[in-house]
Amino acid sequence: MTNTLRLCYVAYSPLNLESANSIQTFNTLRELSKQLGENVTTIVPRFGKKAPPPFPARQLARIPINKLVRLYKTARWSYIERAVYAQRAQRIIASVKPDLIYTRDLVCAYRFVRANLPVVYEVHDLESQHPGQNKSARLIETLKHMDEATLTKSRGIASLTETFRQEIIARGWQPAARVFVIPDAYDDAIYFPREKTKMRAKLNLPREAKIVAYAGLTFKYRGLDVLLRAFKQWNDASARLVLVGGRSFEVQELQELAREMGLAEQVIFVKRQTARPEQGEGSNGIADYLAAADVLVIPDTVTDATASPLKMFEYMAMARPIVCVDRASLREILGDAALYFPRGDVNAFAEQLERAAQHDAQDLGERARERVREFTYAKRAEKIVRAAETICGM
Repeated sequence: MTNTLRLCYVAYSPLNLESANSIQTFNTLRELSKQLGENVTTIVPRFGKKAPPPFPARQLARIPINKLVRLYKTARWSYIERAVYAQRAQRIIASVKPDLIYTRDLVCAYRFVRANLPVVYEVHDLESQHPGQNKSARLIETLKHMDEATLTKSRGIASLTETFRQEIIARGWQPAARVFVIPDAYDDAIYFPREKTKMRAKLNLPREAKIVAYAGLTFKYRGLDVLLRAFKQWNDASARLVLVGGRSFEVQELQELAREMGLAEQVIFVKRQTARPEQGEGSNGIADYLAAADVLVIPDTVTDATASPLKMFEYMAMARPIVCVDRASLREILGDAALYFPRGDVNAFAEQLERAAQHDAQDLGERARERVREFTYAKRAEKIVRAAETICGM
């Protein structure tokens, strides 16, 4: 690995492991630090009273401008807060003079390219199309400009999927040589196969049931209502559906839907589990629930061409059959190691659940486990470094 590349990674998400963004950033930075040592500078939000991460980091306080939403409700406060953070990060960048800046935050990337700084932008979606916030028509137009300006003026682009890479090239935003596919990953110290019966005993789950599991920090936009309807359509009295995570209001909504559908006794809701390894064990609560399942499901994704959900890689590492929504971006990784259904097709989803629960479907899990070996965070960090070296050599 190179010992001359000087990389600066700018993160906006706090490293508290309470979101997919945070988990991915934390683990990517950990591995980049191992590979680049003092040649990587990380700029991250201030930790507060939380334990610092296991790598050197420059802490930068986030000015809580977004709290003004309590006085005047607009999504603009969030973008203003991110812009202020990016402006303050530039002072640190000026002092370390890196060869490249790497970030997955659009506002940071946009501010940096406007300052003519060398940026690699890891794009997770077009900000103007992301459904996470209610945006005015005027704000959407602003974000469209920011999306295009950032994608065209960055020194390089890291796309999570080949599907979106091809879209970037087709739109003329970047030449092919400057667009790199760097998918998401999984932590192989946490996610690995373990004995199903033992996990069910540990978690007090029914030993003989056919267990379908879904895990997510949030449920919004992820098709959990479709999952409930497909589970109902499957109509197997011996089956149990385990839903791990979700915010309280999301869980309440799904509990009410499960009651209305007569599934209250078959659906098990589990509170959010820690994303950190348990003390003295190579696992955590999420991984234990996945290991206890017969089938793991991805009922939908928030994005389409850019979809590269962490749970897909974590599921694959557990060597369990996977049933997921049919997306070209997911097929890139899963290939023939999963069962697919058309988006929103409850009948097809139910049929695939039944197929996946059969004993002869278990080889799907082993196939997924073999495929996922190339998607650890260590290998992800290697891909980032190789992309950065390539860009610097152009």
